[in-house]
Amino acid sequence: MDISLVQHEAEINSSTRKGFGQRHLFATLGFLGLATVYMMRVNLSVAIVDMVNSTRTLEENGTEGTCPFPDGPAGETKQVHGEFNWDGPTQGLVLGCFFWGYMSTQIPAGILAEKHGGKLLFGGGIFLTSIFTLITPMAVRISLKFFIAVRVLTGMAEGVTLPAMHSLMASWIPCNERSTLGSFIMAGMQFGTVVALPLSGLLCEVNIDNGWPLVFYIFGLSGLIWFGFWHTKITDSPENHPAISNDEKEYILDHLGMQKRTKGGTPWYAIFTSLPFWAIFVAHCGNNWGFYTLLTELPTYMKSVLHFDIKSNGFLSALPYLMMWIVANVSSWIADYYRHNRETSVTTIRKTCNSVGTFVPGLALICAVYTGCNAVSTVIFLTIAVGSNGATYSGFQVNHIDIAPNYAGILMGLTNCFANICGFLAPYVVGLITTDEGSIEQWQLVFFISAGIYFVSNTFFLVFSSAEDQNWNRIVETHSTSRPRSFGSIETTSKVE
Repeated sequence: MDISLVQHEAEINSSTRKGFGQRHLFATLGFLGLATVYMMRVNLSVAIVDMVNSTRTLEENGTEGTCPFPDGPAGETKQVHGEFNWDGPTQGLVLGCFFWGYMSTQIPAGILAEKHGGKLLFGGGIFLTSIFTLITPMAVRISLKFFIAVRVLTGMAEGVTLPAMHSLMASWIPCNERSTLGSFIMAGMQFGTVVALPLSGLLCEVNIDNGWPLVFYIFGLSGLIWFGFWHTKITDSPENHPAISNDEKEYILDHLGMQKRTKGGTPWYAIFTSLPFWAIFVAHCGNNWGFYTLLTELPTYMKSVLHFDIKSNGFLSALPYLMMWIVANVSSWIADYYRHNRETSVTTIRKTCNSVGTFVPGLALICAVYTGCNAVSTVIFLTIAVGSNGATYSGFQVNHIDIAPNYAGILMGLTNCFANICGFLAPYVVGLITTDEGSIEQWQLVFFISAGIYFVSNTFFLVFSSAEDQNWNRIVETHSTSRPRSFGSIETTSKVE
């Protein structure tokens, strides 16, 4: 091999890695897209606290099994003047029905993204989610059934986003930047949560139309604004992007760690008999149970058990997700550091990050069980539980791309579809358990169940997961056959050690 050619390619790779390119613009808009769509997903968790009418009696020391109110004399009645009289199971239904629609579009979205590209699917999903979010206040005031129908449609629209994004990441992100850029994009979901929860609390206190409708109007409008940038700046792959430099295009294509497949159908039998796939599947389901239990129910817990007001509720509910966003990004940098320095295998990195992201939350939830009415300790442990879960973005969450980059969108569609059964099942189960929302013992059972599911699911992942490219990820030709692979590439073939 010509030494000068090797040196030239090494210089191109170095300068391309350091500069801000089109893949970074893709990552930024992907991050903002997921942030926006998550703002529209979680806003109801805070808004429902203000929407529901409830009357509570303040107790100086709290009744048995409940926490005392921090304000007001004993025996004083405190009323939340919401517009809707929904009991616990109805609130669980309202919070969970989104996932009926969400899971229904996962697998079709993965197939469509692999066949036709993910740009339009991802952007269109967020556009429609924005429209349905904007009409939510009207729907809920017409009837509960109409509101549930709109929430289901919102879920269907948002359901296409993650499979489409995984397909796009497989085409845009070099394998040696997968943990960093991939985790950065996926952490947009937590950033959106961090913004949405406190902002929703503030908007609910605005004395305009009872406050809570503003939550849906503001976030819905933000999604439409984002769509304008996405539609004009992003393409399905670097190969057809009009503004990308030749150096960056070659760098991306030479470091994707994937190769073009044949035009045959999806290897369904091979996928469903693959233990690494089932490891991701189980990890995804277990993670979603714990994650969605806290995502949808944490504001209710803050209100009914710890008795925080709506403004404090929003800010304190957001704190764990701020920590999660930080952990997701820090853990991704650590993962890529070890990957670049070849100090450990990618499989070990995935298992380690996933263990941090599930075992630590499980232990923190158990600790939260025994904090009782100590609000400070409870918030600290819940923050650790949610925050440490961010490490899974360098664990199972990008493992789909490791084992089969050619079918990453389909794999995400499959696991996310069934994992999101937990999205509506978990809040519904919480609604059945917490018949008395202020009961500490009932909420302790909720936390114990989530911790147990965390432990069992990650144990399965530790035993059966892998980051090696599976043999059913059918390979026939490389992206570039006209010249040798770049010198010093972390991965020049589809196999991951």
